Amino acid sequence: MVRKEFLELLRTDSAFREEVRRQILTDDLLTLPQKFDSLTELVAESLTILKELVGIVRTLAEAQQRTEAILQRHEEQIGEIIATQQRIFEILQRHEEQIGQLIEAQRQMEEQIRELVKAQQRTEEQLQKLVQWQQGEIGRQRGRDYEREIIRRAPILFQGGEGGSTEEFMVRQRLAEQLASILSEVPDDKDADPFLADLLWWKGDCVAVVEVSLQVNGYDVHRAAQRAATLRRAGLHVLPIVIGESWTGSDAQDAAISKKVEWKVGSDLSEGFIDFRRRAPRG
Repeated sequence: MVRKEFLELLRTDSAFREEVRRQILTDDLLTLPQKFDSLTELVAESLTILKELVGIVRTLAEAQQRTEAILQRHEEQIGEIIATQQRIFEILQRHEEQIGQLIEAQRQMEEQIRELVKAQQRTEEQLQKLVQWQQGEIGRQRGRDYEREIIRRAPILFQGGEGGSTEEFMVRQRLAEQLASILSEVPDDKDADPFLADLLWWKGDCVAVVEVSLQVNGYDVHRAAQRAATLRRAGLHVLPIVIGESWTGSDAQDAAISKKVEWKVGSDLSEGFIDFRRRAPRG
């Protein structure tokens, strides 16, 4: 009877049931539901956190995939950059070789230009020498022509008399006869040798020793004076004369005056030249 009542009270009386639970169950068992609930909450929270972690891991995985993709693209770009740099380096290397070839070609061209300049300078020097020689030849030819003209016109220039170029046999023979007494004493000096005078002209008892030049200089005056001095040593009455178209300078005329050399330069006649023209020819 007691058992039935006890069971009935357990089914119907919650306070009795709670009291029996406290009497029968330990504190640990009594708190077990609470702990279970707490555990359930903790598990739920853990699941939530786990889900969040899974989401984070997934996000990180996706980010890593994107990062790897970016890195791969960067690697490809870096590879392209490296390849481009290599091509640029090869181009620069070829350009350096071409520049080196251009520099060498330029050096050779400059060397050739220097050689051409030297050759041109040599040509110009040779041409200048040729021009100078030609001018000299022209001057000498004009001088010779002028000298021959004076010799041919001597009878008119001196207004009578006789003589001619020392290249003429008769002139040399007559001169040799007049110098016979001193021929062995004639100095070995071309400037003093009357046989090298341009013109010898006799008029009366006087002989003119003449130097002819287009432009009369001091050396012409010197030769005329020296050759006249040689003739005087043989006892001859001698008149040194220079004939030309112009003086090279006032010093040449001053030399003629100081050395007592007469002249016909252009239209200018010295007093001694005029006197020689007035001299009567030998009868």
